[in-house]
Amino acid sequence: MPGKRILMLVGEYSEEYEIFVFEQAMMAVGHRVDIVCPDTEKGYRLRSSIHDFGPVMTWTCASA
Repeated sequence: MPGKRILMLVGEYSEEYEIFVFEQAMMAVGHRVDIVCPDTEKGYRLRSSIHDFGPVMTWTCASA
């Protein structure tokens, strides 16, 4: 079966794992994933979050 194109809608400060684990899993089985955050312009770097269980509980980063 040929790979499908998947459009994934995400929001600002979404959890990193919710976005990139899904994207990588779909790409691993031959699908193409486009990630879009509504109300942003082309080239915008989405800010996402990573939760940790250390002294700092939440990290924020701009995704490439």
